[in-house]
Amino acid sequence: MKKLWPLLALGIAAFLLLALFTLPAKAVLSFFQPPGVTLGGVSGTLWNGRAQAVRSGTLHVGSVEWKLDILRLFTGKLGADVKVTRTDGFAQGSIAAAPGGRITLRGFNASLPVSALPPNVVRGGWTGTLNLKLGQLTLENSWPVAATGTLEVTDLVGPANRPAALGNYKVVFPAEGAGTADALTGALTDTGGPLAVNGTVQLNKNQSYLVSGLIATRPGAPSDMTRTLEILGEPDAEGRRQFAIEGSM
Repeated sequence: MKKLWPLLALGIAAFLLLALFTLPAKAVLSFFQPPGVTLGGVSGTLWNGRAQAVRSGTLHVGSVEWKLDILRLFTGKLGADVKVTRTDGFAQGSIAAAPGGRITLRGFNASLPVSALPPNVVRGGWTGTLNLKLGQLTLENSWPVAATGTLEVTDLVGPANRPAALGNYKVVFPAEGAGTADALTGALTDTGGPLAVNGTVQLNKNQSYLVSGLIATRPGAPSDMTRTLEILGEPDAEGRRQFAIEGSM
């Protein structure tokens, strides 16, 4: 009889594993749906499924597909390959969630309109396209604390009360030779447009930020843009002025 117990335990484990693999995603998510999140058109299984329409509060996320990483479960983490599809963009990558609210994304690529970002990140009235190519991004309490890769904004226009075409910009994480244990720093440059910009983006662990550097107008820039920069003080020998934008989330 003792020899039967290992076989019985193995059979029960195999049955439970098969049951988990085939659980309908719609049935499970109806019980464990996060607060404020609305899922529509759920299909597939818990391990490999899709939600046709996902909303978080007033934010339209898009269609979401996922495939859970079973091996990560044995390390105490929840992992999955996720793809978000919208009519105006996409986002995809591997995500791993660890106890304590730490989330790590790997191979994360996205192209989304600036207007698709949450209101607490970008206020209304700004338009443009956000492109991300990140080898890794680590979030703690929904705030970036580590990253490698690039973030680009193209065709940026704003703000709402005085919209102007501001050009294209790129941030490379991490900035070479910069950053501390309490801050993530990226190198900021323009990639074309009326403004020549060179500086840094600093994201502090206390969820404050600082964007600073040097800025100047290029030949052909609108005259009102040139006059606006005069409030930053006297330019250096190359016509650049120091600027700093800071705040907190």
